[in-house]
Amino acid sequence: MSRRDFRKLPSLNLLVFIMALAAMITGTSCLSLNESDESTDKRFYGYFLRDEKAMQDMGLPVYWLGRGFTAGGLTFHGPYGAEFGGEVEAGGVFMGYVSWLVGAPYEGSNTSLEITVYSPDAWQLAKDRIVNPRVLSTEGEVTRRTVTVNGRQAEMISVPSGSRPVGKLRLVLDLDEVVVVAVARAGGPVSPGGPDYSPFINNPDLLVQVMQDLRPYPE
Repeated sequence: MSRRDFRKLPSLNLLVFIMALAAMITGTSCLSLNESDESTDKRFYGYFLRDEKAMQDMGLPVYWLGRGFTAGGLTFHGPYGAEFGGEVEAGGVFMGYVSWLVGAPYEGSNTSLEITVYSPDAWQLAKDRIVNPRVLSTEGEVTRRTVTVNGRQAEMISVPSGSRPVGKLRLVLDLDEVVVVAVARAGGPVSPGGPDYSPFINNPDLLVQVMQDLRPYPE
């Protein structure tokens, strides 16, 4: 993926390679993509399939949210992997679901939900960083609460950022063989003083609702 891909999007405080993915995804339904967009969708979905196969070859399951979902009135498309830069150390699968908000495809603002499936070894390497996020004392405190996803307890972690009480929202779900972590990031208000671009930041319970549809791949 070339550097010119990254200049097509405004900064919404997303991961760099998620921005690259979003730059290639339209806000229309996958059922109505034009030929070029279908090719792009297939390519980035193919990166997910590549990483999913590597996980399955390890004898571990992969969980996903299907080819898309709706939340807060937005349609999210995915799952998309990265051509490079999305590797999970010690085994795992990263996937991004992206929704366009305003503007033309390739140029408009977007928001995403990131899901990572960690192998046991990968989780041991990443666990402390994820469940014990470091924040500046001036930013506020990390808050936690227990939620239920498909009958299992999960931990919701709200991480402040700058002046935002919630700059990042994490949901950690231990499924025995693997650990699934969903991440939503604040993108700033749609209008001054208005709600955030991310429906999950505006309503954390929405993330819990969406995660109820988490299921093994393939269906």
